[in-house]
Amino acid sequence: MLIYSTSPSPRLEYTLEVLFQHLVSIEYTFTDDFLFYQSHQGPKIHYGDRREADDVFFIEATSLLFEREIKPQEPKVIEVDERPALFPLGATSDWPFDLFAMTFYCVSRYEEYLEFKPDRYGRFPAAESLALQHGFLDRPILNEWAHQFGEALKAKWPMLKLSRKPFQFRLTFDIDMAWAYLHRPWWRLVAGGIMQLLRGRWAGLVERVQVLSGKSDDPFHCFTYLDHLQDKHRLNTMYFWLLGDPGKYDLNADVENPDFRTLIQKIAERYPVGIHPSFASNTIPGQVEKEIGRLVEITGKEVNQSRQHFLMLSLPVTYRRLIALGITDDHSMGYADQVGYRAGMAGPFPWYDLQKEERTDLTIHPFAAMDVSLNFYLELQPEQAVQRIQQMMDELKCYGGTFTLLWHNSSFAKEIGWAGWSQAFEEILEHVGST
Repeated sequence: MLIYSTSPSPRLEYTLEVLFQHLVSIEYTFTDDFLFYQSHQGPKIHYGDRREADDVFFIEATSLLFEREIKPQEPKVIEVDERPALFPLGATSDWPFDLFAMTFYCVSRYEEYLEFKPDRYGRFPAAESLALQHGFLDRPILNEWAHQFGEALKAKWPMLKLSRKPFQFRLTFDIDMAWAYLHRPWWRLVAGGIMQLLRGRWAGLVERVQVLSGKSDDPFHCFTYLDHLQDKHRLNTMYFWLLGDPGKYDLNADVENPDFRTLIQKIAERYPVGIHPSFASNTIPGQVEKEIGRLVEITGKEVNQSRQHFLMLSLPVTYRRLIALGITDDHSMGYADQVGYRAGMAGPFPWYDLQKEERTDLTIHPFAAMDVSLNFYLELQPEQAVQRIQQMMDELKCYGGTFTLLWHNSSFAKEIGWAGWSQAFEEILEHVGST
């Protein structure tokens, strides 16, 4: 496939890579040489302001991919074949909207560089996104349109080699607290017990006493159970470890605790692991580097995978910090308050630094749903959550892509609001095997 435009730009080159390598697999060459384009006898796309030949697939170009500044954007949302689309085009175009501009707008997270109303943690909330406002956040809309676009090209040129991305499932765990009661500072144990007493949470108080007295297992320490599920389902699993200093939002066990270190080492022998940069690391210089060093020292392995604690993602600051520290893959692209596809797609893609106008070597791995979002933000019952996730997976299977689920080891503790969720989790994993 030859793609021609008179105005090459970093944005356009990046978009072509995402669309034709990461969304749908089509070998392509880009050119701005009109004579070369004109003489080419095979499949070709012209991305420009006016049609110059009849034997091409012409897409009228909007201005977004040729701009060199960040400015307010208000993309018009239309419905095409019952699918939402951005940047509608006129009748002379062979495609009804600028798919290239839409792809760039979504995956670059352009809207997160503009003015927005942050949530209480300073994050970009789902409510500020165009996708939620127009009802397509829970759809892998770029995967859908890439599939349709590939089929349209194939219809025009049947000899075109088109390879669809397979459906994949990835399971990830954030380990904020490896134990609910054991290996906790005495003052936290006392304070927690008093709070349970004042709130009348008698079952939790009884559980606390039984665990501390050695009569029951700690409800957060469920790693043998998770190993069993891994053996049963043969999953693609990764663990992210919180190794921050003690703080209001960073409640991990002491990083010098022998049992904690042994647990991390045991998990790292079997699964890929990454750092879970602490909440405090967003404001304390050098903190992420220190936490990465801790994980390296404990596991004896290189650390290049990351996911932000509390999903504290601020563009471009967070990603630039991670790149400087040798992180090659980040898994924070998702919302805390909603399920869905924050970047419009299911599957990894390279990060584009919009301020510097350059493609980077940092690979972004979006996740589609998180346990806390389902239970506490959306207030779904376990069976409702199962239905929601199964529906999302089934829809993605039609187009191909990676469905990533974010879970916590603490989300199996019945006495703190997770009754019924173990069964829901297992039903989700069973459904993966049936897709």
